[in-house]
Amino acid sequence: MRGLCIFLAAEGLALLRFTPNRHIYCSPSHMTQLPFPSPQSGVQLWPDLAAWVLDHSVAPQPPSPLTGVEQARLEKLVHPAKRTNLECSFRAVRAGLSDHLGCQSTEVIIEHDALGAPFLSSDPDRHLSISRTEGWSAFALSHDAAVGIDIERVRALNWRQMVSMVCAPSESSLLSQLEEGAALLPFYRIWTAKEAIMKAAGQGFRMGAPSIGLPERFIIGETAYAEVRAAGHGYATYCSLHGYIMAGIALKAA
Repeated sequence: MRGLCIFLAAEGLALLRFTPNRHIYCSPSHMTQLPFPSPQSGVQLWPDLAAWVLDHSVAPQPPSPLTGVEQARLEKLVHPAKRTNLECSFRAVRAGLSDHLGCQSTEVIIEHDALGAPFLSSDPDRHLSISRTEGWSAFALSHDAAVGIDIERVRALNWRQMVSMVCAPSESSLLSQLEEGAALLPFYRIWTAKEAIMKAAGQGFRMGAPSIGLPERFIIGETAYAEVRAAGHGYATYCSLHGYIMAGIALKAA
């Protein structure tokens, strides 16, 4: 395997490289640690990982350029805060890719296939996944297998209104049995892990999140790693909380 790279474009500029047995850190700026522990099983599915962490409020210098497609997406947004967040994300992700790939930011061109999945025009065979939330962005790269990543900013919400869109019946039942206030993080684990799996599958929400079943120990946080079977394929799935950001990552088994 040539390696899997996981990037979390979030606060600060930092590079974290993860291997199943150790962490290696290097950074062109200050460093932010994102500890990805080794899974108990399926280690062969997890090559070396690396994570970039970037703060949307710290603009890359010089600023990464925007493409015409990105400018067009920004112009469609009416809400100023959403437009600013997306613009910062475009620049942060491109800066992170530029640093990692050792190329100029102008050489980093992100396109999308017919199903909306992103890919690098300079290296279309490399798997790419991107996620965004308020103030944070994330992207994952892999030469070896399809990968998906999703991040969500944990905040108080009425998760019961979203259960039918996200949870299998057994998962909904599990959440309802938890004490008041104790179901929020489990819900975010379900949400981010399933979005990551659906991205790795190349289907997005067309796959149907309720059709994916997650282990109870994974949902309640007793383990951060799970091997999940969905739509005839296996997915090595990892989920963890970093500050107030829940991150889910899935790698499709060969």
